[in-house]
Amino acid sequence: MSNEPDPKTSSELGPGPSLWTTLRVFFRFPSPRSFLVVTALLVALRLQLGSFSWWDLAIVPLILAVEPFAEWLIHVYILHFKPKKIFGRVLDLQVAQFHRAHHRDPWKLDVVFIPRRAGYVGFAILIAAWYLAMPTIPLFTTAVLGSVLMGFAYEWIHYLTHTAYRPRTRLYRHLWRLHRLHHFKNEHYWQGVTTHLADRVLGTLPDHHKVPTSATCRTLGVD
Repeated sequence: MSNEPDPKTSSELGPGPSLWTTLRVFFRFPSPRSFLVVTALLVALRLQLGSFSWWDLAIVPLILAVEPFAEWLIHVYILHFKPKKIFGRVLDLQVAQFHRAHHRDPWKLDVVFIPRRAGYVGFAILIAAWYLAMPTIPLFTTAVLGSVLMGFAYEWIHYLTHTAYRPRTRLYRHLWRLHRLHHFKNEHYWQGVTTHLADRVLGTLPDHHKVPTSATCRTLGVD
């Protein structure tokens, strides 16, 4: 997962790139390649463990139900975390610094992806949480695999919305429009990326015509 900036911008894709072109550029970055390797390893491990049951399928709707709220909480409270002074020292999360850089220059692709350190920490928390929640190792592995696939989908959709690729489907057009509103209309709304269920439930999916344009979309209120 990317940590060292690689100064690529969406303009390098050219105007109106094809989906194939955006996919090739996507896999030039470390984070998508890391997700691909981890996914392959988890699939191989799950096949090796065997003991498949209907409970494996039941994990899918569980992950789909949790994902919107996980995205919302991470976006609001971690990615948009503002530096705080604690006991005379400033606490400023690295992942929040990366995210502010992303808002300052939404077309700079190297800050679109999950930073390496945040990826490692998030993966460790994910493993610990599913290990405590799942009754067997096979189901634990299924849950981790499903969550990694959701993370992979997040990286792809988020990346794609920051390229010049134009929406071809109704679903992607919806996600594309709302994420652009988050960046260029008001950063306090439309917090989801892969889904906006949590925005709908938690009141951050307003009619954009009724929302004032924020002066801090690019800075997130941090100069």
